[in-house]
Amino acid sequence: MIGRRFPAFGLATAISICLLSLPANAADRPELALPLACDPRATCFIQNFVDLDPGPGVRDYACGAATYEGHSGVDFRVLSAASTASGVPVLAAANGVVKGRRDGVADIFMRDNKVVGGIKGRECGNGVLLDHGNGWETQYCHLKQGSISVAEGQTVTQGDRLGDVGYSGKADFAHVHFSVRHDGKVIDPFLPDAVDGACRKDSKAAGLWKPEVSAKIAYKSGEIIGAGFAGGPPSLDGLEKDHANVVPALADAPALIFYGRFINLRGGDRLRVVIDGPGGSFTEELTEPLDRNKATYMTFAGKKRTIRAWPPGRYQGRVEIVRDGAVIATRVAETTIVAP
Repeated sequence: MIGRRFPAFGLATAISICLLSLPANAADRPELALPLACDPRATCFIQNFVDLDPGPGVRDYACGAATYEGHSGVDFRVLSAASTASGVPVLAAANGVVKGRRDGVADIFMRDNKVVGGIKGRECGNGVLLDHGNGWETQYCHLKQGSISVAEGQTVTQGDRLGDVGYSGKADFAHVHFSVRHDGKVIDPFLPDAVDGACRKDSKAAGLWKPEVSAKIAYKSGEIIGAGFAGGPPSLDGLEKDHANVVPALADAPALIFYGRFINLRGGDRLRVVIDGPGGSFTEELTEPLDRNKATYMTFAGKKRTIRAWPPGRYQGRVEIVRDGAVIATRVAETTIVAP
């Protein structure tokens, strides 16, 4: 998670947070590609959008709340810190020149960073600032330590690798914070002509994105980013560190559960977990309505083992987001238990 203003790696750049005036002529605007190499809605997801609300409240471009106070960019998250181990490239969203860079900041989740003042002035962590001409800039924050692959003054082409996704600086999950500015003012790449913080519930426009990119990252409120079987309850913090680090669902596991990971849930949403086993229905649970919006969340259902071993065979799990009585998202996974 990050704030609205980031120092531009030592450059004397005053970054305004206003979203009050229209950007430059459409012909001068960059057309943006996806700023990281990933498969949207499979290996990467949008956790936070730009906060358009000029006051103390929050409002994303689609009039939702998938943001937080003062957020100045778009957070493209990966499944966990473990996803960054093999390198997830951060890419230049448009042609430009490297205006600033920083490397050498450790990848440590904010909640685990015990160094007092350790990131003051370096909230962006490792990052790159690109100048696209005509007053347009893009900035890429929280990159992996040691991964920055460009030099100041270097010319880059859309799609060139700048570094890798990490969690350096002020970050509590692995992601790249991507921000766009024009003449020093924050621009929402989804709604570049936003005036006075106005949003558009029915906006279908591509914004600054290339049309094929816009189609892949269209707005979604409430997503399931992971689900699966485990032999015991995982923790949300543990899954942020390694999405695959769960107790195996084996015949002698102490429990058999199915869990789901969620982002950008709304207050009032309910979550359903269903497990069917080799003998038919194993368990089904529907949560009470959430008391408030949840940026990240996890739920699970299942049983503790009270028999010698779980019956061998195929198990199928399903998790759903239920909003206003309708299922808006579903994720299914299977596992096979082998007799000991």
